[in-house]
Amino acid sequence: AQLPPLAARRRRPGQERELLQAGFLALDPRNGHVLAWVGSSDFRTDQFDHVSQARRQPGSTFKPFVYGAAFLDGFRPDDTFVDKPVSVRDADGQVWSPGDATPHTNRPMTLRDGLVHSRNSVTAQLMERVGPAKVAQLARAMGVRDSRLEEVPSLALGTSSVTLREMVAAYGTIANDGHWVEPVLVMRIEDASGKVLDAFVPPRQGRAMPKAKALQLVNVLRGVVDEGTATAIRTRYGIQADVAGKTGTTQDNTDGWFILMHPHMVAGAWVGFNDPRITMPDSWGPGARSALPIVGDFFQQSVRHRWVDAGAEWDIPRPRKKPKERDPLERLVNDVIDRIFKILQ
Repeated sequence: AQLPPLAARRRRPGQERELLQAGFLALDPRNGHVLAWVGSSDFRTDQFDHVSQARRQPGSTFKPFVYGAAFLDGFRPDDTFVDKPVSVRDADGQVWSPGDATPHTNRPMTLRDGLVHSRNSVTAQLMERVGPAKVAQLARAMGVRDSRLEEVPSLALGTSSVTLREMVAAYGTIANDGHWVEPVLVMRIEDASGKVLDAFVPPRQGRAMPKAKALQLVNVLRGVVDEGTATAIRTRYGIQADVAGKTGTTQDNTDGWFILMHPHMVAGAWVGFNDPRITMPDSWGPGARSALPIVGDFFQQSVRHRWVDAGAEWDIPRPRKKPKERDPLERLVNDVIDRIFKILQ
């Protein structure tokens, strides 16, 4: 008989509960130096590194590679696609019809808003125009170099499994003006007197995309934090530094991702169960609720203790904040108060 998903099974008496797992990595994008590496909750109970060993679908955290490839192809953030249902046929004749969490508007949407609000329909159309091969090529150049990427349309939504190490390194490339630097844990070994016992070769590095295009991508990803799925970075953790990032959630909340970029530090987290058949609930399973708090707390402490320069900014001006639209009731109350003051005067 076919077994039900593990998430739906009941544990028998004495059966161990499946533990939620997480991986976390922070590095300096300028030189690849690893600042923090957490492979599992406890090495005594789980000798598995969720940073470099675990390969999981990255979901929407893969979308910046699609938009980055599009910018290299001449697309601009203000170019538009209609937010509508999409069906894409691949080279083998298979039809892929991605859905979205909210209904389609059937109205034009800019590429910027498509990425900021993580619209699958817009991303799928863009992938069809750019092509999976170019997207995969850029992802590899930016740091996703060890995992196999299936060059199919659904790659746009992160269907090929990758490691957290690869993803954080790739976002480091975006933060480092398009220059990839391989993450490095150990530079040299010294004895107690400071004598160098062994030195390691500098990390591999290379240009993945022009600086102007990388900054264009940074500027769009700022919007994810300012008005998209990662606004908790501003509202909950009070981080006002120049940051950009992207959340990611795979089907049925199997994997939660979030990667945040700063000119001097990039940090990312993955959350999920070792057994991908076990899923997380909607209340806290999405990347914005599971992985974001890990990264948000780390960044908050980094700014508070001045481990990073909160004043550092990329070489592209921050977008101006859109004026907040006044609530009609608030406007009415304010108008009444203004009239009362005029009468009293």
